[in-house]
Amino acid sequence: MIKENQSLNVFTGYQEFPLINVDITDVNFDKKSDRKGYSIGADYRFYLGSINKFKGPRGVYLAPFISFFQFDTDRDLIYTNPNTGVVSNANLSSNFNLTNVGGELGYQFVLWDRLVIDCVLFGPSLTRYKFNAKLDGDISGLDENEVFQKVIEAIKDKFPGIDGITGDEGIEKKGVQSVTAVGFRYNISIGYRF
Repeated sequence: MIKENQSLNVFTGYQEFPLINVDITDVNFDKKSDRKGYSIGADYRFYLGSINKFKGPRGVYLAPFISFFQFDTDRDLIYTNPNTGVVSNANLSSNFNLTNVGGELGYQFVLWDRLVIDCVLFGPSLTRYKFNAKLDGDISGLDENEVFQKVIEAIKDKFPGIDGITGDEGIEKKGVQSVTAVGFRYNISIGYRF
């Protein structure tokens, strides 16, 4: 607690970007991948004393928040040239990060004075998405732009609302895209109260 009915909540953690399925003719993605990522963020909570039975940090709260998520993925792809039957390998490296600024409505339960169950019920945000992809390996007969477009489409399936990432800027061997969109936050967390 910073002041009566006000607290600062800080979080950090390890996260992996979900494995995406990409459907490209004559290309198989290795099921193994090197995935890693992290998240960090904070919110400043104002507990609504007029409607809460208990003082903070228990009860309904409103809070501005900021959060950052970073995901890195390396995945091998195997291309079989349909004309020659030659098999070639390449590595697709991608980096995806999200920066969120918004507000949230939540409820926090406190059990045995230290165990906390926190429920963010509603959390609209303004989110900046940045996607960077690089294809290592020169594969003749494979359209690299098609690979990037298919990867972007798969990411859009996982994160609806980021239609601004298009790849239309002519991604060749390497590409970076960023877009700002509306996001939404909700979660349930278990923690320890200091």
